[in-house]
Parts: sequence; C-alpha cells; structure tokens
Amino acid sequence: MTARAILQRSGAALAALLAGPAVAWAAAGGDHERSWTLTLLGFVNLAIYGYIMYRFAWPPIVKYLKERRASVVSALEAAARAHAEAEALKAEFEAKLKNVEAEAVRARDELMEIARTEADQLLAQATRSAERIRRDAHLVADQEVARARRVLQEEAAALIAKIAGDVVSSQLTDQDQSRFVESFLTHARDRKSAGAVS
Repeated sequence: MTARAILQRSGAALAALLAGPAVAWAAAGGDHERSWTLTLLGFVNLAIYGYIMYRFAWPPIVKYLKERRASVVSALEAAARAHAEAEALKAEFEAKLKNVEAEAVRARDELMEIARTEADQLLAQATRSAERIRRDAHLVADQEVARARRVLQEEAAALIAKIAGDVVSSQLTDQDQSRFVESFLTHARDRKSAGAVS
C-alpha cells in the first residue's frame, strides 16, 4: 500500500470522526449553546484519530518518506557520479582532440618531409640519368665520327688506289712492268734465301 493510499484512507476516517459530533449537534436542534460533552467527544475522536494515525498510518508514511529520501539521495549521487564521469570524458575528449590536432600537424610535417626527400631523390636520379644519357650520346657521337672517319679513309684509300692505278697504267710501259716484276721476284728470292740462312 502506498503512502498516498494511506493518506486518503486516513483523511476519510478523520472526516467520519469529525462528522459525528457535527451530526449530533445538528440533531440536538441546532442549539447554539456549546456543549461540553460534544466538545469532549470531539477531542476524544481527535485523540482516537491521532492514535490510529500514529499506530497504523505513520510508520508506512515514515518508511515511504525514508525510502523516497534514500532514492532521491541515491539519484542525486548517481547524477553527481554521471556528471563527474561526463566531465572526465569531456576532458579526455578535449585532450585527445588536442593530441589529434598535434598528430595531424606532425603527420603533415612528416609527409612534407617525405615528399621533399622523394623529390630530391627523383631530381638526383633524373640528373644522373641525364648525365648518363649525355655520356652515352657523346660516346655514340664519337663512335659515329670514328666510323665516318674510317669510311672516309677507306673511300680515300680506294680513290687514291684507283687514281694511282689509272696513273700507273697510263704512264708505265710494258718494259717498266717487266722490270718491276723481275725486281719483285728478285727481292722475294733474296728474302727467301736470307730466311733460310738464318
């Protein structure tokens, strides 16, 4: 039974007790004289009501009020704990947020440093590649120049041989040719005999 129900029943009982003397006074003919008996009966009714209230209604009311007070106190303590936890979480979140901002700045700086390092490495690699290409181009150019020089020398030698052949064939007589052949053969025999002696 709740305290509200107890209070409602107690109020009804008090109304019934107090209504008794009023009904008796009205039945007496509406005499306006005060009757000590009725007054005494009213006090007796009030005393009985007080005893009933004290004996039966007051302990549940006190118990209800104590329980209510305890629940309000525990709710206030829980609210204070929740508030403290919320403040702690807020402080932790703000600290983490500051850390996140610091981490973001540090990560950005690290990424910029990595990007600069990679850019420097790529530039150095490109410089080395360009130098290698330049050396290769010089080497190829030198080889092409040497090959062109050889081709020109071969063509010049062939041209000189052709011109010399034309000049020799036009200027030498049959006797000159025979004399050259004989001189060549003599020279060859001398070399052969000199090789055999040694």
